[in-house]
Amino acid sequence: MNYEIKIFPKLESELKEYWEKLEEAGDCYCFQSYDWFENWLKIYRDSNDKFSLCVITVLSDTKPICILPFEIEKKSNVKILKWAGGDKSDYFSPILSKNLLLNKIEFIYIWNEIIKKIPKTDLIYLNKQPEYIEKKANPFVSFLKNYKDSNVYQISLPEKWDTYTKNILKKNFYIQNKRKKKLLKKEGNLKFKVENDREIKSKLLEEFLIQKNQRLSSQGIKNLFNEKDINFYKEFEKKNLKNIKTHFSSLTLNNELIAIHWGIIYKDRFYYLLLSMKEGNLSRYSPGRLLISLLIRWSISKKIKFFDFALGEEEYKKSWSNKTESLYNFIKLNTFNGLFFYSIMKIKLILKSADEKKYLRRIFYKFKKNY
Repeated sequence: MNYEIKIFPKLESELKEYWEKLEEAGDCYCFQSYDWFENWLKIYRDSNDKFSLCVITVLSDTKPICILPFEIEKKSNVKILKWAGGDKSDYFSPILSKNLLLNKIEFIYIWNEIIKKIPKTDLIYLNKQPEYIEKKANPFVSFLKNYKDSNVYQISLPEKWDTYTKNILKKNFYIQNKRKKKLLKKEGNLKFKVENDREIKSKLLEEFLIQKNQRLSSQGIKNLFNEKDINFYKEFEKKNLKNIKTHFSSLTLNNELIAIHWGIIYKDRFYYLLLSMKEGNLSRYSPGRLLISLLIRWSISKKIKFFDFALGEEEYKKSWSNKTESLYNFIKLNTFNGLFFYSIMKIKLILKSADEKKYLRRIFYKFKKNY
């Protein structure tokens, strides 16, 4: 087995060249694109000494075949190897060459060689790993012992909207959508718009995130967008992106914004990421649901192959989707120093994996909300 392993503690020109070359001809999600990763690193990891970057590049005959965007987190006195990307990445996975076909023996050999070369850590924790990277099986799920985390919902889009409404969308759900759209139109001039002007998008995005915070706050949710989060999304509208494209759309009624969405188009996939709706009387018309419908229809018209609802098992996503995939977590203890964190985290992973019906999670969230 003739593989070369290189470790990069920072983004530099050599790594960027490997990354963009592999990304262009390989398989990955938008969260592992160089555009996304560079922006995330700049906003969330600059001058943060609790984390150190550890990007692994595997080469065969001098060509990159796999890139693993890792980081090492210092938690108390414990060092944890994990995927880099923080809570802004819905999926964590390697970037793989389309021609890469590893069996278990080859993968384990490469993985063991990587472990030998990286700085020593007490614990390995790899979370939110998709079972497939596009159509390719994820070796970190196939060949390592994982615990199921959750499901994600997607639409394998047909060529025509009529085909989608007849063969994929649930009939009752479709009828409800049409009725609510008809009622909303009676309230005035209803308009769907995809904004392409960079400056307008940047201004609307800031307004949108403030609106989103107000909505989350009204629901008692404490995890609000902070200044770094706002800058993270705004930076996308300032940068000259190479591979990903931002998508900002809105639904207005009599020129008043009633629903807004910010997402990403990457390769043949539309990523549904941030949606906000105006509070008040119009909520009974479900403007957010109508905007989703229009986004799916727009994606079909642009010949996009997949509509990805990304992280989250909300019930409404099931009604739109015809494809379900699972995310998995892997954990491994390296030293006795990491035993406490390992024990706590493994118990959580086992319980979450066993809690298919979400009973324990409902009890936990109810308890958390009350106290």
